[in-house]
Amino acid sequence: MLSSEQIDAVAQHGFCVVSDVLSQATVSRYIALTEIARSQSQAENVSNNSGTYGLRNLVDVIPDVAELAGSAEVRQLVEPILGADAFMVRATLFDKTQGANWGVFWHQDLSIAVTQRHEVDGYGAWTKKAGVPCVQPPTEVMADMLAVRLHLDDCHAGSGALKVLPGTHRHDRLASADVDRLEGATEHVLCEVGAGGAVLMRPLLLHASSPMETASSRRVIHLEYANCRLPAPLQWAWQIGPTSVS
Repeated sequence: MLSSEQIDAVAQHGFCVVSDVLSQATVSRYIALTEIARSQSQAENVSNNSGTYGLRNLVDVIPDVAELAGSAEVRQLVEPILGADAFMVRATLFDKTQGANWGVFWHQDLSIAVTQRHEVDGYGAWTKKAGVPCVQPPTEVMADMLAVRLHLDDCHAGSGALKVLPGTHRHDRLASADVDRLEGATEHVLCEVGAGGAVLMRPLLLHASSPMETASSRRVIHLEYANCRLPAPLQWAWQIGPTSVS
């Protein structure tokens, strides 16, 4: 369960780091599942010449991720912030290896995945990723979402840990000049976390990462949660709630 300090950190700073969310057995299980999925050729693969370093539509590729997203261990991170009715709306695998190593510039996460494209006021900049329509909603939708980044490996400065600019989640969609200004005016925080730990992050928080410097992996299951309906006829591409126990 999140502490009051961690809940306050998400509200005030846009993020917090939580240790020891997943057991070693759970971490090992999802490492095995993701490695099998990465070895298969499929539309969800994000690859370069050195191999697959990401998987989109992760619940479709690895159905067990739905169980993880709805598990008590993960729900206890989400519900204190979004409420008991929150549901997972997208899952992605990110990895950095020596063969697939990259840096990410400062940015906000601005799009959501939906079932079909429909023209609705306030929703635009349509794209399609691995066959799934994606759209930028009004910023109030993104402001009320939460990303849960579950780490399958130890993640530190040398392995390209996430960097964030605290408090920047309070802004609307930012132009490039505003991003540059905030980067220069705000001291960044490095989100180092051990395997089995998590980083909770508001999607509008400015975040980035550096290329890794060590020979390792940095596997992260990135889960996005919401607790609102989209205006009809738009629908979330996935709506996964708590895992039921029989």
